[in-house]
Amino acid sequence: MRNPHKCIVHTFKNYTKLEDVGPEDYFCRFEYKAATGAFTPDRVAVYCKCEMPYNPDDLMVQCEACKDWYHPACLNMTIEQTKQLDSFTCHECSPLDGKRPPSRTSTSGVPNGKVNLKQAQHKRQKK
Repeated sequence: MRNPHKCIVHTFKNYTKLEDVGPEDYFCRFEYKAATGAFTPDRVAVYCKCEMPYNPDDLMVQCEACKDWYHPACLNMTIEQTKQLDSFTCHECSPLDGKRPPSRTSTSGVPNGKVNLKQAQHKRQKK
């Protein structure tokens, strides 16, 4: 049995491989090298118009045109709305210069006829 007052800090890579993530599970993207005072890696990729690093606990949707990833909330959409999309084109790539909502009908280039979503397979379990 785990101590309810302790947390477990995983490497980012190992965290994304966990089957069940509990409330005590956390991840760290960086490793600190005390001898050199450096962090590894020294930078991480950012996504979405909010320019945040990928968080495996948050759902993201991929634009079919530019292949960039976006959070549903940053697109003024709910997670459920995002999961119902057949395809998604961001405002930057959308015809009419972003003046129409994301496409919900086209399935060209989309595996299994659904939009490409990115989220770790595990879910936080509430205790």
